[in-house]
This record gives sequence, C-alpha cells and structure tokens, in this order.
Amino acid sequence: MYVSNRMTSNPVTVTSKTSVRKVLDIMQSKRFSNIPVVDHGEMVGLIAKEDIINQYFCGEKGCTLVDDTLVEEIMTKHFITVKKIDYIEKAVSLLKEKDVSALPVLDADDKLVGIITRSDIFEAFSDAMGTDNKGTRIYMVVPDFIGQLAKMANVVRSNGISIEALSVFDSGIINTKQVIMKVNAKEVDQLVADLKSAGLDVRDVGYL
Repeated sequence: MYVSNRMTSNPVTVTSKTSVRKVLDIMQSKRFSNIPVVDHGEMVGLIAKEDIINQYFCGEKGCTLVDDTLVEEIMTKHFITVKKIDYIEKAVSLLKEKDVSALPVLDADDKLVGIITRSDIFEAFSDAMGTDNKGTRIYMVVPDFIGQLAKMANVVRSNGISIEALSVFDSGIINTKQVIMKVNAKEVDQLVADLKSAGLDVRDVGYL
C-alpha cells in the first residue's frame, strides 16, 4: 500500500503571514491538529496545535491567545515529509521514530499534494484487520516456517470459504507468529477442526 492510498489529498493550507488566531479557528472547525504552511506554491513549514497552545498568555484572569502572533513566528521549519509513492510502512516508521502526528506528502517535484496522519494509519490498520466486514475472526499461533500461510489458505479454500482479512504479528514466542484471520462465514466448526488437523494452533474464534 502506498502513502497516496491513505493520505488526505489537496490539504487545507495557510501562509506564513496568516494569524495564529485564524489558524486556530480553522483547526477547531475542521478538527485538524496540523496544517501545512505554503508560500507562493512552496511548502515552507508545518504548524501544529501544540505550537499554538504555547502562544497562550496565562494570568490572574485566565488564559488568552496572543492574537498578533503570525504563523511564521512559531511554525516548524524543519519538517519531515514522505513522497506519495512511498510505501505506507515508511510513513508509520517516521511517525513513530520522529514522534510526530502528521507528515506532509510531496510529489516527484517536491510539491505538496497531501498529508497523512496517525488517524489515517489507524484507519488503514482497521481495514487490514477487516474491522468493518462481518465475519468470523480466528486467532492462531503458527510455526514460523515456510509454507504455513499457504497451508492455512488451502484449508480455508477446501471449506469453500473466503478470507476477508489476514494479519500476522510477532507472538513473543521463538519460531512462532500470531495470525489473525477473518473469514466470510459464521459457521466455522469444520474449518476450525481442519485447521487444527493441519497442525495450526487455534486459540480463539469469534463472530464479529
């Protein structure tokens, strides 16, 4: 999966001369936490809600925003980006490594074409797990050997059932993997029995 498959295209932008008050209004109305800063067609920064929070002045009468602050004064100028043709795994790695909540997305000419956020990654993960599809989830711990997934797929096919989603995770046990498989069937007793007969350790079954 590419970044372009999950990014928000043509994101809302502001200029470096936009007031912080206006940016906050946009963030609140659109429920954004980050907005790219673009001057004359070139991305020059990224402004985050955290940057704006730091512009509040708190006194005896409470906290008020310093209204005359401009975006250029507080925006992040050394921002991390990804390309639209990058694999989504790269975006996940950067979001985690750099501890940021969003990444601007550039095209081959380094022009801003989108933004990808932690929420977008969560939605991609949800889709990979088949969360929105009705079916039965089968949780297994399988040997980390060649051919195990093929064996599993053959058992499912022999039962006349289709796989809706398949996810593989580290089990924390040497030479094994956790596999979560979602199939498009409710009655799976025979399938589960066949999986066990094939040497697959079925730990949990539930209809979702």
